[in-house]
Amino acid sequence: MAKSLMSLAKRHGTPLLIIDHKVIRQKYLQFRKYLPRVGVYYAIKANPLPEIIKTLHALKSGFDVASQEEFEMVMKAVPGSALKKKNDFVYNDIILANTIKPVETLKKMIPYRTLMTFDNIEELKKIKKYCPNAGLIIRLRVPNIGSMVELSSKFGIEPSDAMQLMDAAVGMGMDVEGISFHVGSQCVNIENYMTAFNAAAELLKAARAKVYNVRLVNIGGGFPADYEGADVSFPNFAKKLSKEIDRLFPQEIEIVAEPGRYLVAEAAKLVVKIIGKAYRDGKTYYYINDGVYNTLSGVIFDHCVYHFHSFKKGKTSVSAVVGPTCDALDSVSISENLPDLQIGDLLYVNDIGAYSNASATNFNGFSKAKIVHANN
Repeated sequence: MAKSLMSLAKRHGTPLLIIDHKVIRQKYLQFRKYLPRVGVYYAIKANPLPEIIKTLHALKSGFDVASQEEFEMVMKAVPGSALKKKNDFVYNDIILANTIKPVETLKKMIPYRTLMTFDNIEELKKIKKYCPNAGLIIRLRVPNIGSMVELSSKFGIEPSDAMQLMDAAVGMGMDVEGISFHVGSQCVNIENYMTAFNAAAELLKAARAKVYNVRLVNIGGGFPADYEGADVSFPNFAKKLSKEIDRLFPQEIEIVAEPGRYLVAEAAKLVVKIIGKAYRDGKTYYYINDGVYNTLSGVIFDHCVYHFHSFKKGKTSVSAVVGPTCDALDSVSISENLPDLQIGDLLYVNDIGAYSNASATNFNGFSKAKIVHANN
């Protein structure tokens, strides 16, 4: 593996992000194996590259989009044959999963019957006015305890208030087709899911008692990636979820999910070059040609901890690895065990396929990493 990374870096230069589509396919198939009832709508915000969208579409994945721009990314990436019946594709394979949507986006969705989420009365009124043919999914606020990225403070209606909002939608002549929630990104606390499942099941039961046309439960994302140092067994985790899904939700209810990180995080590696070296505060500082404004942006936006690996062997010491920009915030890690390295040496990072290039910038004039795809 090390020789292959070094060879690619020599050929393409650095910083270099290598995305292995074989890993993406393996993760998708693992998800379907251990959660057989759960349909997949890939959350493209994790990594919206068209090559990834194409790989997952070929596996029959649907897509979770948050904006008109992400919607267009999917429509441009999937093959033309999938769009021969465009309205069917949009309804069956795309969920507009942002609970707040600009009026301009809603107007552009009018030609389609689009499934979209909502969690408040003002959004409901807006959808009714500008996109009345939408299929609605009400999003619940559920615990995000222990998740790496918390979402419940911004999204979701309290379960105790959900039926009143659902009644309002039906009263407006809107069709509430589903219930959704999100337990927070990189959720390793299975109790978040259990609590959310029960809240959704209770609302579903109440809605069906009123003969509302609820046919779908979207269990969101949050499925944990197996990062370095993470104590995660997805098969064991998923088996418990699957058992609870079958216990709480009738077979005629469609169950879907929106994994993002889980599908792509482990599929990418980043190779960077040391461009500077200094001794500061009792340790060696290595300055690299990528940082928190670039591919390693997940340190800031995703609360992710990345670890660096050297292609060289030798006695290690605690070192700092920092980015190239003129901002002290651009410090990736101040505690990496690395051998003595020189300017021009390479380092690599594993598991950097999610929330990395998606939020990279060209701040301070530093170019984004080149992206190379393997096995796509």
